[in-house]
Amino acid sequence: MRYFLLLFCMSWAISAGAQTTAELFNNAKQEADPAKQIKLLSRVVAKSPRHVGAYHRRADAYMAQHKYPQAIKDYNRVVSLRPKDPFRYYARGLAYTRMNEPAFALTDFSKAISLKPTYSDFYLERARVYNSLGKFGPALDDYKTYTQNWKTLSSPLLREMVPVALASYRFDDAQILLTALQKRGEDSASFYSWKGRLLQNASKLDEALAAYSKAVNRAPKDPQYYRMRGNAYKELGDFEAALEDFTYSLELEPEAYWFNRRGLVYEEMQQFKNALADYDKAVTLDPKWAIAYNNRGYIKARLKDFTGAKEDFETAIKLDANAPTPYINLAGVYWTAKKDRKKMYENLRKALQHNFKNTDSLYDDAQKGWLFKSINKTAEFRSLFYK
Repeated sequence: MRYFLLLFCMSWAISAGAQTTAELFNNAKQEADPAKQIKLLSRVVAKSPRHVGAYHRRADAYMAQHKYPQAIKDYNRVVSLRPKDPFRYYARGLAYTRMNEPAFALTDFSKAISLKPTYSDFYLERARVYNSLGKFGPALDDYKTYTQNWKTLSSPLLREMVPVALASYRFDDAQILLTALQKRGEDSASFYSWKGRLLQNASKLDEALAAYSKAVNRAPKDPQYYRMRGNAYKELGDFEAALEDFTYSLELEPEAYWFNRRGLVYEEMQQFKNALADYDKAVTLDPKWAIAYNNRGYIKARLKDFTGAKEDFETAIKLDANAPTPYINLAGVYWTAKKDRKKMYENLRKALQHNFKNTDSLYDDAQKGWLFKSINKTAEFRSLFYK
């Protein structure tokens, strides 16, 4: 009995080992479990090291298990074996997207497009990668190539495209997309915030405020809509309303950018101590942000703390040596606090080297003119800017 059992096991093992590559590959295609698929496909590539389908399916199985480096390794092999097949690059591009490697994904989608420029899905995925990289113009171009008839797009894709159109300042395209959404009964907070952005860009501030208010009403715990409305109020000159919106948004989500933004409103209202407190918070939350130091330095100068102002302007310059405004403000401190012409002109020249353009502000006491009192009336001072 033992003899027959041993013969049976040996026969089964030989039979299993004798499975052809085609049989193993077919079994793998029918297998639903990715782990079992990988084992079967590994046997296929062991038998046939140039089996493109096995590498590709094993890569897909690794993707299902979120084992992205292993998937990329197999996709690399696939691409090397089929360098003229656009869908191989497309598959690897999707894997790079899942790995949050947009630069590599962009290269693969572009290669796929170069090999098969009529296949629209390639453009859609490249559009999404461009969007993730902040390249909004090329992203919108690819979205438009993906489909020439926007009326046929799904509502989710329309919603995906609107922020891209706005970010690339393609307002006519954004309006077409919004109109398509409106015809479908869109009534979301996002929709009204996008509509407000278009209206604000057209200087229709009252209508923009109405749209932002609808966004706020539909998402009363989302700080972004209060910020949008606050910006519109600020542009309209209603600083009290702007403060209210910025303050509530900061209660929901304290961020350096919006403390700085509220500080600018306090500055407009001549409430310099409140502005200083906000710039302090901005610097604390983001100690590498040059703009916050520059703004805080300016308020310190307003409050006659010239030593503190000088330190902040110098820090802003260290963090961003190409920004012209801190050099202007530092020049103003050298003149106002010390009457140091040499240091003043030295920093003014640096500001000009870094493309400072708003020279009119240096003669307006409501802007930066107060930092250059008396000297800004001299021919020597004016000649620096009007050569």
